[in-house]
Amino acid sequence: MRNGMTAFVLGLTVAAAAHGAAAQALDEPGRVPPHRRPPLRLEVTPSSQLYRQCTDWYVIEQRAAGPTVVPQTRCRWALRR
Repeated sequence: MRNGMTAFVLGLTVAAAAHGAAAQALDEPGRVPPHRRPPLRLEVTPSSQLYRQCTDWYVIEQRAAGPTVVPQTRCRWALRR
């Protein structure tokens, strides 16, 4: 049992040392951080036959300060006639 525990502690020590070396490599001056891509944006261009039809209403929600009136909206694509 003691031999297994020693191997476990040794494994943790090696893992911690590797993590520390990786952290130091990231903090090196002159090191360029990895390039992050901007989030994907989809642009929707519907045909001239479609338009967005929106409906809005108010809902009373229970909040900590008491009942509060909150606006809500739902939209869908509709055909022009």
